[in-house]
Amino acid sequence: MPASSRKQPGRNHHLPESRVGLLTALGVGTLMAAGLAGGASADGYLGSRIPEPNPPLYWEEPGEPIPVEGTGWTPVIAELENAEARIRRAWHNVATAQVLLTHARVRRYPRGEPFFEIRDRVTFLEAERDTAEDEFLALVERTRRGGMPAGTLSTFMDFSDEIRRDRASRNAKP
Repeated sequence: MPASSRKQPGRNHHLPESRVGLLTALGVGTLMAAGLAGGASADGYLGSRIPEPNPPLYWEEPGEPIPVEGTGWTPVIAELENAEARIRRAWHNVATAQVLLTHARVRRYPRGEPFFEIRDRVTFLEAERDTAEDEFLALVERTRRGGMPAGTLSTFMDFSDEIRRDRASRNAKP
């Protein structure tokens, strides 16, 4: 039996050696191209391996409040919208402060007085958030009892329900 016709384990005997190498290279190239195309996808659902960039942390400062003037329900609606904006700003600032506190705890930097300032700011902002939420809930209830039409008040009632759900989830955490 000639040496070339001996069967060696692990080799494809139907294709010549050069074609096996070519098909292997094409297969690997196809897999790499598919992997790169999947990794370059902007849609996270498709399995993007490129993380979304984190926006820099910032504090939301109070903007221009809506002027509370006019007749009828217009000033009350402006007051409700100002209160809602205050709560959303407070939520954002508390979340930002909590992220900064978590980073400080994980990195163990800063230490001492700067760390205590971050911790105290979180406590202050949480108290401010709770106060803003209480005032908004009281304002919505007072407005509802005052006879504001349900269609006008419904968005603020929905937001007050969101506040209650958020409070319940905060209180449920150990």
